[in-house]
Amino acid sequence: MLGKIKKFNKYKIAGLLLILVGLGFILYIPATWVIGYFEQRSLRGDYAQQSADSLALNQSVLAKLQGAANQDKLRALALAYKTRLTSEQTIGDLEIPKIGLDVIVVEGSDDNALHKGPGHLEETPLPGMGGNFAIAGDRVLYGAPFLHLNDVNKGDEIIFHTPYGNFNYTVTNQHITQPEDTSVLNSDGSEEITLITCDPIWNTTHRLIIQANLAFASLRQS
Repeated sequence: MLGKIKKFNKYKIAGLLLILVGLGFILYIPATWVIGYFEQRSLRGDYAQQSADSLALNQSVLAKLQGAANQDKLRALALAYKTRLTSEQTIGDLEIPKIGLDVIVVEGSDDNALHKGPGHLEETPLPGMGGNFAIAGDRVLYGAPFLHLNDVNKGDEIIFHTPYGNFNYTVTNQHITQPEDTSVLNSDGSEEITLITCDPIWNTTHRLIIQANLAFASLRQS
């Protein structure tokens, strides 16, 4: 009888531990969403200040390029901006009207950066520099900014605002690839944007990729 009681207690303890682990997991996700919400709220203030601080430098760069094409002006502004970027600093505001997304993007794509919001892969250029601007984002945790990225299809619009210019892209394709497939970062020199997240939602076995070409760009006016 004593052996049966001990055996029962072991099962009971194991069951309770499983329940506690389950509850912890269930509570963890909304907790990260709260963290993500306040991180983004703080980042919006940082981005507004950063945009205001960039006005003088933008004017200084443009003063040397009077008469130049907008493309050349944007490239010079983007290069000047990139030299000042530090890890986890705000880069711009990403909008995807199709899925109601409006989120601040930071520099870097490590865990610390992605806890704040989608992050720019530092080895890729910024918008305006000519090339493939790549952003990674979480699909489940920290506000899950890329949760509905699978609903973005060919022809949909992606907008990216920076302190120096506004960039409107048109989606060209959506596909699934392996995590080690770095070809999604390749570029032919034309202006593109690539969005990267995990697929399926609760797994990291594959990557969902959204790619878009620049439709038009404009200098930031104020």
